[in-house]
Amino acid sequence: MKKIAILGSTGSIGTQTLDIVRQNADKLKAVSLVAFSDDSKLAAQAKEFAPEYTALIARDGKDCLVSAVQNCDVAVVATRGTVAIDAVLYCLKNGIDVALANKETLVCAGELIMQKAGKAKLIPVDSEHCAISQCLSGRKRSDVDKILLTASGGPFADAPVEELSRVTAQDALKHPNWHMGSKICVDSATMMNKALEVIEASFLFSVPVTNIQIVLHQQSVVHSMVQFADGEVVAQLAMPDMRLPIQIALLGESGSYSCDKINFADFLQLTFDKPNFAKFPCAEWGYKIMRYPPLCRTVMNSANDVCVESFLQGKFSFVRFDSIIQNAVDAFGQRAQNVELSVENIRRFEAETKTYVKRLLDGELC
Repeated sequence: MKKIAILGSTGSIGTQTLDIVRQNADKLKAVSLVAFSDDSKLAAQAKEFAPEYTALIARDGKDCLVSAVQNCDVAVVATRGTVAIDAVLYCLKNGIDVALANKETLVCAGELIMQKAGKAKLIPVDSEHCAISQCLSGRKRSDVDKILLTASGGPFADAPVEELSRVTAQDALKHPNWHMGSKICVDSATMMNKALEVIEASFLFSVPVTNIQIVLHQQSVVHSMVQFADGEVVAQLAMPDMRLPIQIALLGESGSYSCDKINFADFLQLTFDKPNFAKFPCAEWGYKIMRYPPLCRTVMNSANDVCVESFLQGKFSFVRFDSIIQNAVDAFGQRAQNVELSVENIRRFEAETKTYVKRLLDGELC
């Protein structure tokens, strides 16, 4: 019986992870459940799954995440932001596998995380990175020419660029293919999620970002591809369903959950195109930010967080994301030049960036 800790159990990935635990009760046991603040939903989950440990981050602080993983075999990290970095580092140091569904951990602390990976496995849960892992199965990394990271383009993929200044948070939350939380829905709409995934892929698969290509694929059936040096391309296809990569992360190929099957007799249309960086400039940050000092990735991520929050509150225009992020990176870039990448400094730059961007959006800074 594999013991599972779920960090972020009440969110979209957390609840789908519990679906997998429920359907594989002979193989998986949820021993720890941690939510951010939804105490009623956490209580309902605890009643059904009877974990040994439960906590709320908002009440108990981020140290509860480290406590939650101490008696597990695999930690599913589905929290928002950088709050779980310490727990991930603890797991990797102590031989506990990490099923990572959180982008910010690698974006902000990739070098620190990858230094610890090895004693324990770091298993990607993102559908794209899970797909890349499958495409690489049995192949030498030295044979890889490039990673082809697919992107749905979000709800505004076909919207005329002149309409983007008028879109609302409710428009952005209507993702055409996936059911996700509000933060990642907005990141998908701006395509910032793809920038974060480029950085993730670079760390996970030891590939420079220059060898990672974003490919617009609106159907979300091809979850990613790998092109090899001989010209061969291997792709992973499945219907959009996050429970599949979750199950693969926890059980490999031995789980009992099956997503809907692709019906090729229904004249399935698969299209591929180049991303429009002029229309969605946030997508390009996955490449641009790697030219800055490492702590600038935290600045970029934190500035985006504030923009997303403000946009969801109806106080911020969709077309301003890129300029605000650029402003923050420029403001902190010189300071980050000779500062060590550490968890402490990540927290400090995160807090200072959020304060700076909030003042910028409030008009206190020019």
